[in-house]
This record gives sequence, structure tokens and C-alpha cells, in this order.
Amino acid sequence: MNVFKSLGGLIWGNQNNPELVQISSGQFYVYKNKGATQRIRECIYIDSMATVRRTSQPYQYTLAINRVFEEGEESLQDDEDDDDERTFLIDQEMQFKKGVSAGATAFSWIRPGKEEAGLVYEFVCDDETTVYTANNFEITMYQCMYERKYRKSHFSADDEAIQEFQLKAHFGAEGPDREQQSPTVKKEKSVKKEQDDMDQKIIMPAIRNFPRSYEVVADTVCELNLFDPRTNLFMIQADNVHCRLLRTGKFTYWLVVLASDDKQYLAQPVEPRMNPTYSMPQLSFIWNYFDEQQNVFSWLLRFPTEVSLSKFQTIFGQCMYEVINRQSWDKVPAPDQKYMIMTYQEDADMRDNNARTQQDEEDSEEYSDEEEESYSEESDEYEEAEDDEINDLADNFKKDTAINSQLAVGYKDRSFVVRGNKIGVFKHNDEDGLDFTTTIKNISDRKGKELTPSRVVLHEQDTAMVMMDSRNLDKAYKMDLEYGKVVEEWEMPGTSGVLNLTGNSKYAHLTDNKTMVGHSQTAMFRIDPRLSGSKIVENEFKQYAKGNDFTCVATTDNGSVAIAGAKGDIKLLNAIGKNAKTALPGMGDPIIGIDVSGDGRYVLATCKTYILLIDVLNSENKKLGFDASFPAKNKPQPIKLHLRPEHVATMREPVSFTPARFNTGVNELEKTIVTSTGPYVITWNFRRLKQGHTEYQMKKYSDNIVAENFKFGQDRSIIVALPHDVKALPKRSLTSPTELFKKRSSK
Repeated sequence: MNVFKSLGGLIWGNQNNPELVQISSGQFYVYKNKGATQRIRECIYIDSMATVRRTSQPYQYTLAINRVFEEGEESLQDDEDDDDERTFLIDQEMQFKKGVSAGATAFSWIRPGKEEAGLVYEFVCDDETTVYTANNFEITMYQCMYERKYRKSHFSADDEAIQEFQLKAHFGAEGPDREQQSPTVKKEKSVKKEQDDMDQKIIMPAIRNFPRSYEVVADTVCELNLFDPRTNLFMIQADNVHCRLLRTGKFTYWLVVLASDDKQYLAQPVEPRMNPTYSMPQLSFIWNYFDEQQNVFSWLLRFPTEVSLSKFQTIFGQCMYEVINRQSWDKVPAPDQKYMIMTYQEDADMRDNNARTQQDEEDSEEYSDEEEESYSEESDEYEEAEDDEINDLADNFKKDTAINSQLAVGYKDRSFVVRGNKIGVFKHNDEDGLDFTTTIKNISDRKGKELTPSRVVLHEQDTAMVMMDSRNLDKAYKMDLEYGKVVEEWEMPGTSGVLNLTGNSKYAHLTDNKTMVGHSQTAMFRIDPRLSGSKIVENEFKQYAKGNDFTCVATTDNGSVAIAGAKGDIKLLNAIGKNAKTALPGMGDPIIGIDVSGDGRYVLATCKTYILLIDVLNSENKKLGFDASFPAKNKPQPIKLHLRPEHVATMREPVSFTPARFNTGVNELEKTIVTSTGPYVITWNFRRLKQGHTEYQMKKYSDNIVAENFKFGQDRSIIVALPHDVKALPKRSLTSPTELFKKRSSK
């Protein structure tokens, strides 16, 4: 068997992905000459990842080393410092080799040329990097060198041709301690197994009948591919098929793919959960297909030209808008059409990690429990508690048949989890873990009537919690957390039902500020509990038209307000009771959660299958959208965050995001975004998002996630509420989808 080719087929198969292979964690060093005989070693990035990427030029590839930002790096405080990536053109002259540095796998190379003569670069892998991953990385480097030298695909080469680059990779200067055994010397069993998987017939979705009364609105000849999670390959199913968009009824469309003889390959209604993704450099459209049994697949259409893809993308976006909004695209104002089209567009600089193989369920569950810290599973937390009563309370809370529904993370050292009419209280320990403290039982109003909190907000320096009960949306309840009793009831009449309350400003809960901001479906207002009777401040009450249908609200450091609606629209205000300064149109998908950076520059809006990150700073007048309107023809362009369709196919379930959040903290820069879907926690590096890189990291649990949020004041620990458990998740234990979805290999 050709070992290079068998491994390479798994890595190179997805032409749509700019990344070939990645090592997600390691240290980056440079060796420098100091005098005639001495060399010194300097650390460039203490935490970094190494990636081999395609370029826009055929047969040319780069090795990119990116700094991974963690709390405590002083350079993070300088937002103008963009030196977080070093790139190297992959060429035989770079003298790339694998070795060992202080017992760890390491890769070394030089940058050819006089400017960096004498410099030797080294990437030292972290302990969790498997032999399989390191071998893949090394092999891919040699394959890239082959293609650059011979200007042709390496798939036509034999092992000896590729080994030419391995054998010539020598250093004349000190680098790693010694060379490791090459993967070409010993053919690993996992290689054959994955090759066998590739030879198996791909699982095809069942053919679905589509309406026979229709109007063709688009018809393009394409190449059809189906994603196989076992091998991480998009497998070609047919050349020269007709991709058609059909109007089958009022605001109803179907996507149908047919051969020239009308043989049907697939048909599905246009719907939001298709999760469409475009790549102009690869001329591709990727999406998810759900069959009638709700099995998930990922298809790819490759278009012949950029013009044909761009035309299809525009028409598909219009069809999707009409399906979601039940309204003609022609009725959308031209400036709003431009904003929506920009939202649907895919960022060409995307750097997403790609799934490699179908996930092995048993191994995945084992992986998900390796590095997490939990009040219920972390070594001997209960046994170490001095008070036996705490242990009993913890056991009782853990065994309760009710499920967790709400999570509130305090700024001091407490987190609170609502379960039925109880609240579990957890203390953050010095190791960024959780210790169970107590249970607040039998939550009730001041007359002793049982309450089931549906919304909870920490208040007054975390000494109080304001909560609502979905059975009475005209009243809020303030609980004294020291005594675990409701001490105040706030009447809020005339709103037709309060849906959410939040702090007067983003960090109001750090102060003794009494007022709060609230909204109903059609109104926004301020709450002042010091008022007698109704707690709504009359001159700060704004009733909007019925069509707004507000769903969530957030505030900035200075008290500006962002409020979002069920049609995806967002309003930005600098004062309650006045008209919005900026109104951003919606795509039609309800926004289920909204967050704002402390300074108000970035808005984070969560829909079910995607998240919008919006920079609301007007580059022309340097004012925020909270303080001044954007020109109608120059609305801000959102960055659309979503999971790649092939990852969704590997997950085998539809996406349903929980509200995404920034990490928080006084004088703490927003560095990471967190959300979840099903059993997966997902994070994005916020700094890299601003630079156009939309890759994400993931972690899988054995149960669906209820809510998650960062520990206050940093982003290295994430508090995760599961239906019957609460965990402190170290951010370092999240990994790329490439690592998460691949089959476990023996080290």
C-alpha cells in the first residue's frame, strides 16, 4: 500500500477546505546564533497552533504558526499588536524535519534567504498531540514540497518520490535533540483501516418526491458531491448535473438536482436548517440535507465559474428570505437587500477546521470526560468537604429528577443553577473548578406560593437575584441570596407580559444600582423598584408597533441598549423611551439571544442555526450605531458564524445554538465567544474573527447542554450546565473539529 497516498487521500480530499492539516497546540521557538559557537533559543509564542494551508496559486502551500491567546499574555492588552501569525512558503529548501525536543515531538525548519540566515524555527507539540496527528502533519509537508517542485499532484507519485524530501531534510545547526522514526518506516494499522473505510460504499440518502407543478427560477450545470463522514471526503456522485431552484407555491421553493436524462439525485424544500455555505475560491455551495427520518447529510455543488455561483447564491438567498418571511423579496427596500445579501455571503478568508472521519460514539464519550472539572465527578471534591451535610445536599441535588433550566454566573465566586423550584449554589475554587455549596429549596413568593423561575438575573453586587415566573409575566421577584427568600415583588402592569429583565448597564450587578431594563413583545422600559405601586418609570416607557415582536435585550457599559426581535431585526438605542438610532433589518430568523461588548462596538446576535457578529462603529464619523445612524446605503456588514455543513453531517443532528456570549470582566477585553448546540460547546477566538478567520473549537459532552457562560473576569474557564450536572470546562480542553471528529488512534 502507498502509505503517503492513503493518508494523503484523507487529508487532501476536501478541495473546499483551505486547511490541509493542523496541530492545535504547541510552543513556537527560534534558534539564533550568538557568536561563532553559541546558539540561543527564544520563545516566540508560548501557546500556538501549526497549520498547513492551500494558497490561491496551484501547487503552492504555506505553513502558518498562529498564536493562541490565553489570559495573562500582556500583548493581548495592546489591540494594535497584530503579530499573531508567522507564515512560511513550503519548499524543499526550508529543510523541514521531525525530531524530539526535551522529550516532545518537534518540527524544525529554516526560511531560505539571506535576511534570516542562521535562524532555525521550531514548533514543539504539546503532550496531547497523537503520533497519528504528527505523522499526518509531516507527510503533508513532504507532499506539498513534491507538488511545488514538480508542479503536479502528489497522488501520481510513489513512496520513494515523496521520501526524496524527507531524506534531504538535514540541519547543519543545532535544533531538536534527535530525529523520530518516520511514519514511512512503519505502516500503522490505522492507515489500512481508514483506507478500507474509504473503499466502503458511501451511505446515500433516500430519494424524496418533489411537487410536479413548479416554475424554474434557476438552472445551472454543476458537479455533485456527497460528504462521507467516515473518510472526511466529498465523494463525486455525478458530473454535469442540473441544479434547479423551483418555485412550487407562494413563498415555497425546492432545490432539485437532476441528470441530463432527468434521473433524480436529490430534492429538498428550501428551509433555514439547510445551513448554506459558499466558497468563491472553490466555486462551491455546501449545505445540509435532512431526509424524512431526520438523518443529516452534507452535499456539495461545484460550479463552473464564479459568475454562475454568484448568480445562484443571489437567487438562493432571495428564495430563502421569502420562505422564512412569507413576503416577496421585491418588497424589501434596496438598502436592506444589500445588507441581507452581504450577510449571506461567505468570507473568502475563512480558516475553518474540517472534520476528518465519522465520530466513534464510544471513543467520543471517553474523550469528552478527559479534562473537565465537575462538582460531581472531579476526583474527591465531595469527600474533601468538611461538612457531611454539604455532601448530602450535593448528592440530593445531583439525584433530583428535575432538570437544570437556568444558569447565572456571579462576578465574585458563585454560580447559580435553577432546577425546578430549587437553586443549586456552587463556589468557584482556586483551580477554576466548582465546589457544591448549598441548595435553595422551595422557592416561593411572599405568600408562600411556589415559583418556578423562568428568567434569573443577578443584582446588587450579587447579593440578590431577580427572577420571573412564566405563569405571571406582570411581576418580578427579588430574592435575597444570603437568606434564600423572596423579599420583594415588583408589579409591572400594562406591558402585556414582561419577557426579559437585564441590568441598567452591562456591569450594573457589580454595583448597588437598583434600576433595571425590561421589555415585552412591543414595549421597552426602565424598572425602578423604589417606586410605589407600578415599578415602571413612566417617562422611560416606549410602546412600539405590534410588528416588532421583541425577543431579547442587552446593555453596554454606559447603558446603551440593543434589542432584537423575532424577525431578526436589531435596534440600537442610547436612551430608553426614545427612537432607535440604528435599525438593522432581519433575515427573518428569530434572534434568541443578544450580547454586546462592553464598549458597545460589537453586537452578538444568536439565531437557531447561525450567529451574527456586527461591528457597529461607523468608519466615516467614528461614532457607534447606538449614538448615530448609519447611512441607509452603508449599513455594517455582519460576520456570519455557523458550523460547516460537513461538521453538522458528522454530528448527525441539526444545529440549535444557545445564546452566544462574550467573556466578561471589568477592564477585561473580549477575547472569546462561547455557545453550544446539543452536546457540543463551541468557541470562537474573537481577535481572529476581527481579522477574518472564522475557525472554531469544540468539545462534546454525553448529554445536551442547557446553558453555558464564562467565569467572570477571564475566558480560560467555562461554566457548563447540563440537564443533571454542572461542570467547569477548561477552555484548553476544546479542540478543532479535525481532532474531535477523527477516529481515536493508538499513540
